[in-house]
Amino acid sequence: MKRISFLSVIFFIAVHSFAQMDVPPSGNNPRATISEEVGITSITIKYSRPDVNKREGKIYGEGNLVTYGFSTTNFITNKPTSPWRAGANENTTITFEHDVKVEGKDIKAGTYGLHMVMAADNVTLIFSAQNDAWGSFYYEEKNDVLRVNVKPVTLEKSVEWLKYEFIDHKEKYCVVAMQWEKLSVPFKIEVDVDNIVIARLRDQVTSQKGFNSTNMLQAAQYCLNKNINLEEALAWSIRAINGFQGQKSFITLRNLATAYEKLSRIPQADSTMNEALLIATANQYTAYGRQLIGQKRPDRAMEVFKASEKRYGDVWGVNNGLMSGYSSIGDFINAIKYADKAMVQAPNDAAKKTLEGQIAKLKEGKDINQ
Repeated sequence: MKRISFLSVIFFIAVHSFAQMDVPPSGNNPRATISEEVGITSITIKYSRPDVNKREGKIYGEGNLVTYGFSTTNFITNKPTSPWRAGANENTTITFEHDVKVEGKDIKAGTYGLHMVMAADNVTLIFSAQNDAWGSFYYEEKNDVLRVNVKPVTLEKSVEWLKYEFIDHKEKYCVVAMQWEKLSVPFKIEVDVDNIVIARLRDQVTSQKGFNSTNMLQAAQYCLNKNINLEEALAWSIRAINGFQGQKSFITLRNLATAYEKLSRIPQADSTMNEALLIATANQYTAYGRQLIGQKRPDRAMEVFKASEKRYGDVWGVNNGLMSGYSSIGDFINAIKYADKAMVQAPNDAAKKTLEGQIAKLKEGKDINQ
C-alpha cells in the first residue's frame, strides 16, 4: 500500500511538473493576448491562433474544419454537442474588469471561456463560467453565463492567422471581432463608464491619494466636465483648496466656482471668482469674461474686462478681452477700437488672421461672440 501511494505521488509530481513546463504551444498555434480599456475598464482576450494553411474555403461550413452548429465531440456526452472554441488549444478566454453589457445583455465582471456556434448567417457567442478547459471538449451548457447572437461579416481579404481585434472604440463602448480566413465575427461591449469611474474615485479620495490637492482637483473636474455627481464634485473642489495639502490657486478657485455655477449657486460662484481674479493673469481674466458672455452675463463680463485693464493696462490679453466685451453689449465702435489695439500686439500671424476676421464682422455690426 505504501509503495502504491509513493508511486501515486511520484506520478502526480511528474504530471504536475510536465504541466508547468514552459514550452511552445502545440500545433504551432501561437498564444496571443489582446487588451484594451473602455474608460477604466480593462477588457482582455487570451487565445491561440491557428492558421488557414492553404485551407481557404474549407474553414467554415458543413464538413469543413469549423462545421456549423454544435459539432465538436464532447468527452462527457461522446456526441457532437460542443461549440467551437473560437481559437485553438486551451479555452479562448475573455476577462471583464467590471460588469459590462455584451450586445445589450448584462454580464458580471470576471473571466469566461468564449465559444462560438457557427452558422452561415448567424453566430451564437457563449460565455462560459468554465474558463480553464482545453478547447470545448468538456463543454456543458449548465456553465453558460450568457449567450448572444451576432451577424458574421465577410472580409474582402483573407486573414491567415486567427486574431481578435478591437475594430471600433468609443467613449463608452467598443466592438471586438474574431477574424479568420474571410470571416469576421464582431460583438459590442458597453461599459457604464461614469458610474464605474465615480465608484473608483470615491475609493481613492478616502485613500492616501485623497491627501493630494491635485488628485482632489482631478476627481472634481471629471464630474464637472461630465455634469454628473455635482454635489460630491463640490465637496471635492473644496477639499482641493482647504483639505490636507490644499492649494489656493486660480485653477482650484476657478474649479470651485464652476461647481457652484453648475449647481446654480451664482452668488457663491461670483464671490469665489472675485478671489481667484486677485491672482489671475490677463489671459485668465479674458477667458473668464468670455465664459460669462457665453452664460449670457455680459454686464458681469464687462466688469471683469475693465478690472483686467485697470490691473494690467494696455496689453494683448486685456484688449482682446475688451473687444469681446464691448461686442457683447452691442458697442461695436469701442469693440473695433480695442480690436485695433490688439492687432498691433498680436503675438503671431494666426492671431492676426483671427483678428482680421473679427474686425470685419464688427464693421458689419455683428457680434463676434456669436
